[in-house]
Amino acid sequence: MFNERFYLDTIIKIFSSILYEQKLIFISNELGTLTRLINTFICLLYPFSWPHTYIPILPALMLDIIQAPTPYIIGILRSCESYLSRNEEFLSQDNSDILIVDIDHDRIRSLNDYLSNQSYRGSAENLNRHFLQFQILPKIFKIELKQEISLLRKNKLNLSMDDCRQRLQNLFMSIFIQSCYNYKDYLNATFDIDLFVQSKQHTIELFLEWFTRTQMFELFIREKLDSNLKNSFAITFDSACEKYRRTLKKQIPQRITVKSVKRKAAIRANKQDNRI
Repeated sequence: MFNERFYLDTIIKIFSSILYEQKLIFISNELGTLTRLINTFICLLYPFSWPHTYIPILPALMLDIIQAPTPYIIGILRSCESYLSRNEEFLSQDNSDILIVDIDHDRIRSLNDYLSNQSYRGSAENLNRHFLQFQILPKIFKIELKQEISLLRKNKLNLSMDDCRQRLQNLFMSIFIQSCYNYKDYLNATFDIDLFVQSKQHTIELFLEWFTRTQMFELFIREKLDSNLKNSFAITFDSACEKYRRTLKKQIPQRITVKSVKRKAAIRANKQDNRI
């Protein structure tokens, strides 16, 4: 489960950055907090998986891996933080694509802002201006995530840790279900990305235009095209997609809007309150 002091916007920014296959360095004073949070985000990618370097806790002797040119998710203890500001070879490179997630202080910043110790407010403005991934996730998904995570936090005392974890995973998987539920219609000998994207409403189309070209999505399709895996890989996701498709067929077609998402979330919240 996410740290209680984590703002919802921070959670969504981290999730968006992972989908964008960004270089991410998580920093914390505590080993347990560091590994637990990173593993949580990795689990929330289902049915997709992180196809790049992934090291929940990077030993001090291996810090040079941070200089890798490819995307990564890496965790380091704050005791190793000095490497970021004192290694001349590292500082001489273009590190503008590296994001620092300071778990202990609920902050996500570019490496340059982090090293220059720029005010967090100014850093946040720079992030929103220069890092496209924060704008990629459709607004309707952001609203749904914020409302459902808030509801989960409100009711967590009435739920077991396993229940909280499962509901959180289902929540994030619902984003992929809503956007990709009909992907099999375009999956034959190859996958027709263009037709798949064009089949979506505009609010989701822009997101998929970008997401379908990530290595994360390509790996998913490649595994689905593998004759040895297609019937066993991501079957939970496929079942959920079929269930969602049947639900859509029963409903009167309507345009997905921010207002409709808020209304559905409010209905779910009322149902949760009635159960408790």
